[in-house]
Amino acid sequence: MRPPGRRGRAAVAAAGLAAGAGAGVALLWGGYDVPAALAAPTLVLNLAVGWSFIGIGLLAWSRHPDNRTGPLMVVLGFAVLGRFAVAVASDVGFAVGVLLGSLYLSVFVHLLVTFPTGRAGTRLQRGTVVAGYLLATPLDAVFLLLGATRGAPAGLPPNGLVIVPATAGSPDPVDVVVQVVVLALCGAVLAIVWGRWRRAGTAERRAIGPGLLGGVLVVLALMAQRSAFVVGIHPDVRVVFTWAARVVLVVWPLALLFGLVRSRLDRSAVSRMIVELGAGPPGSERLREVLVATLHDPTVQVAYWLSERGRFVDAAGDPVPVEPPGPGRAVTYLERAGSRIAALTHDAALAGEPELVEAVAAGAGMALENERLHAEVRARLREVQASRARIVESADAARRRVERDLHDGAQQRLVNVALLLRMAQGRLSSRALDEVDALLRETADELAGALEELRELARGIYPALLTDCGLGPALTALAERSSVPAVVTAAPPGRLPAALEHAAYFVVSEGLANAAKHSAAGEVRIDVRVADGVLVVEIADDGVGGANLDGGGLRGLVDRLAAAGGRLRLTSPAGGGTRLIAELPIGATGAGAPAPLPRAAADPTRAAAAAT
Repeated sequence: MRPPGRRGRAAVAAAGLAAGAGAGVALLWGGYDVPAALAAPTLVLNLAVGWSFIGIGLLAWSRHPDNRTGPLMVVLGFAVLGRFAVAVASDVGFAVGVLLGSLYLSVFVHLLVTFPTGRAGTRLQRGTVVAGYLLATPLDAVFLLLGATRGAPAGLPPNGLVIVPATAGSPDPVDVVVQVVVLALCGAVLAIVWGRWRRAGTAERRAIGPGLLGGVLVVLALMAQRSAFVVGIHPDVRVVFTWAARVVLVVWPLALLFGLVRSRLDRSAVSRMIVELGAGPPGSERLREVLVATLHDPTVQVAYWLSERGRFVDAAGDPVPVEPPGPGRAVTYLERAGSRIAALTHDAALAGEPELVEAVAAGAGMALENERLHAEVRARLREVQASRARIVESADAARRRVERDLHDGAQQRLVNVALLLRMAQGRLSSRALDEVDALLRETADELAGALEELRELARGIYPALLTDCGLGPALTALAERSSVPAVVTAAPPGRLPAALEHAAYFVVSEGLANAAKHSAAGEVRIDVRVADGVLVVEIADDGVGGANLDGGGLRGLVDRLAAAGGRLRLTSPAGGGTRLIAELPIGATGAGAPAPLPRAAADPTRAAAAAT
């Protein structure tokens, strides 16, 4: 519901003043004989209730446009003033007054049950609100149709507008039943309020406490009044309870106003927060303590944003989830100089006070930025420690793999060669030359196979073509051996520092291996270029996507690139292919411009020889 603009608020306020003036005219000159001793307190009290609800409701409506509490307060105020129509000595006035007589109590129930949002969120809330409205205008309409009269103009206005002791006597059974239902409704309201209070956190209790307390007092006064009627207590006592309910109803909007004013006082405490941050010892715990004290929420948690890694971490540098915040929790993202620096996870009640949270964020911006930098350093240190552990583990695994390949491959062939040579030696002693010749040929084949396996093993450890001819020819050979169709669209025309060439080569090698294993791609495109002093290696495929940097191979690439001062970025939407981009600063390795390509790379024959 959109809040009214300035003109709309002025029109509603003018209508409220007119309704109050109309209520006074109806009470004093509507045709009934109302003594001044009763007219004055009745009019003053009801005008105070009506105008306070309308005024504070407009303020709450404009301040919280997404909240229905403000509109409900305005409606309640007009309902209080509208019931004065019964003071007009006419059939129309009587009918309107009767129909509006209890409406303000129904709106009050709606407001209290759904406070502070104004929205019924549970079945119990919705049922209570519906029952409250059914016991007001619809029930009054039934009584009106059953033949209620407007009374004699010479007496007091009907429908209990002026609070006076009722005539002694036995209560009507229908009225007793209605009052019992009203008492049950009041009990449901108290149960809802109690449950709301129990579930609320510290910050929410502080925000809703005055409003709920005032509403509970009104309900208790109404229950006392209706109980006195049901059990037949003397009318003079019932009058006291009725006046008490009206007086508390006047105070209740002031309790809501106090909540609004206290929010402004909380924002004024930001200056004290800045002083405390400057006077106390630095540190994340000190920062959190000050935020808790300023926001009045002991559950506040701070997460720091690391833009390069695209994630939030805690003060120790460990990744922390921020969304979804969980039930009863909310997240406020904090920025400084247009850049995100942190996120506050706090009680959902503070989401209704964005100005307070923003003021706190602005006041603590420098401290938050400092702690963010500390958290980033700690995160980097943790990553370095984890990277070292993974590098050691990877090196051990590589050594075990080389040992296994040598044992299962070339070593077995060389053992066979030794056996064949011994057999050939035995045949020479018996001069079986044909058998010796066959054994020697088999020995040569075994030696050739062992040489090929050793060459493949050496190429996997350290490709000779990369060392001899440079990155371009090595990438071309790598693409030709790929099980997935691959093409090198661009490569540096000269030589680069060895560390950069090796890192780029293994990035492409791992990218092709991942594409072959997981992407189901039809083609892989390899683009390697130097831009603004940075070697950019891009491997893109048209496969199924869904890759992530937590995989074993890509995690190793991240470590290798980090050791060279670079970084790895991955874009891999499901069904949209995978794009792997590695960036390696050339200056970080002490390199300048690419060196001229050696002659071996310019001569296809020599390049082919180097490849073998």
